[in-house]
Amino acid sequence: MVRVSRKKPPTSIAPFAGACLLAAVVVLAAACAVRAPLTATGDGRGRTLRLLGSAAYPAGGLTVPGGPSVGSLSGLAFDRQTGQWVAASDETVQARLAWLDIEFGPTLTVRPLRFTFLGPGPGLPADAVAGLEPESLVVMPDGSFVTSIEGYHDTKDVVHQPALAFVARDGGVTQLVRPRAHFAIVPGDRTRGVRHNLGLESLTRTPDGRLLSGLEQPLAQDGPMSSVARGGIVRLLEFVERPGRGWTPGREWAYPLEATAIVPGYDRPCEDGQNGLSDLLALDNDRWLALERACLLGRPGAPAYNPVRVFEVNTEGADDVSGLPSLAGHQIRLLSKRSVLDVTAVLPRLARAAPVFAPGSNFEALAFGPAGPRGERTVVLMSDDNLRATQTTAFLWLALP
Repeated sequence: MVRVSRKKPPTSIAPFAGACLLAAVVVLAAACAVRAPLTATGDGRGRTLRLLGSAAYPAGGLTVPGGPSVGSLSGLAFDRQTGQWVAASDETVQARLAWLDIEFGPTLTVRPLRFTFLGPGPGLPADAVAGLEPESLVVMPDGSFVTSIEGYHDTKDVVHQPALAFVARDGGVTQLVRPRAHFAIVPGDRTRGVRHNLGLESLTRTPDGRLLSGLEQPLAQDGPMSSVARGGIVRLLEFVERPGRGWTPGREWAYPLEATAIVPGYDRPCEDGQNGLSDLLALDNDRWLALERACLLGRPGAPAYNPVRVFEVNTEGADDVSGLPSLAGHQIRLLSKRSVLDVTAVLPRLARAAPVFAPGSNFEALAFGPAGPRGERTVVLMSDDNLRATQTTAFLWLALP
């Protein structure tokens, strides 16, 4: 049974600045309304993210001294033990973490330092980590790492299930913790579970010690993917460390994705480019930032365009849906959200500083940054170049309101 908060009675579907649905009771067979793309940087109430600095590096432009180039970066976190930054590379040929030195200012300077390659730790068979695809990244209080594994079918149609991978400082994977059975990919059955390469894309740690991940697109049984016409409904799920049981799945919530925003000159989504949830960052135990991004195509040969938006998400009044193997047909209260940044609004300024920013970048990572020039709390956005010559590894440094 879905637990319904008594604090917030059922309401009807309500449009909200940049949000598909706001803490409304919905039947998940219903579709979100079509809306125009966001044009403001925030929600119209002065509560926005403020740009402090940026940098963009073409594919191959970041290299480890005496080593290979750094790219395909999908997760970012600060490591207090070294004072350096750690980025997860979602390259399946050899899963790795890239260590970076980042100098913050109006123009960020990024220097790759070294790689830590991931492999099986003590007691974990090699095939358990074969094809590991790290997405988002968290540094734990003891200095170990946790990375989200999205879930996909490889070129031989071997299934790699979604999971959280716990990683020692030396890169040894010590355990894999899977979500509940309704997330599992079922070989030969595309009607259930995580969609190919559209699973646990995001990861963050709350101040009270929980881990929170989210799906890039809905589970197959939960409803359709987001599209130009409507947004999808994805699950956010927590993992809790319990005495004597270790890390286990906890509550789940339903999060409303925005529809894919079409912009002038880019009239169709890329393959698997519909708007999806890319990363999460816990502001406190009940409020998180959510990074959504899409991929659009324009004229032949032109670089892709990536609409990117950041929302603040709140759990108040939202239902725990962990007991529902499928959301279809159920009345539930969604997580509430409000827009705090549309990267499109700052693109003109970025393009003047570095033309490579003009078509937008494939931002996939959110992390807390150093204190800003006024002492304010800041965040960093980082993009994934997908190891493609037409894309960049880009960074935005932003002040929280």
